[in-house]
Amino acid sequence: MYRLAAFLLLFLAACDPLGSTSRDEVAWANSPDGRTHAILLQTNGGATTSFGYLVELHPADHQGEPPVSAGNLYGAVRSDCAYGVDLHWLEPRTLALRFDRAKQVRVPSSVVVGGRQVRIVPQPRYKNDAAPCGEMLASGGMFKGN
Repeated sequence: MYRLAAFLLLFLAACDPLGSTSRDEVAWANSPDGRTHAILLQTNGGATTSFGYLVELHPADHQGEPPVSAGNLYGAVRSDCAYGVDLHWLEPRTLALRFDRAKQVRVPSSVVVGGRQVRIVPQPRYKNDAAPCGEMLASGGMFKGN
């Protein structure tokens, strides 16, 4: 009986029954005027889910403000073999989220960061064949956008 209980405990621990999700910073880009930082986080819920991508904006001086959520993309890919989203500032107050396709895109048209409005522009069908194959975290970690 003791062996069965020990086996079940180890089996359940290996399966992660609580379904914890990892959340890793994989890319960042500073606005052209240096006043806003865009951060891309990759989420991974395990083998039965695709990668998720969360976009957060921070004022450059941070001043204790919490990050502002600026988008959520699920199952986004940059090419036929690369998962992810590319961050690209079009101007100091306009951030483009570039990706080839995604299963789900939830992006506000704009957010307020550090007292100023920043537009968020999703740009689907923007293929990046230069992106390394695989998930963003496994292909080298932090990617700097512009």
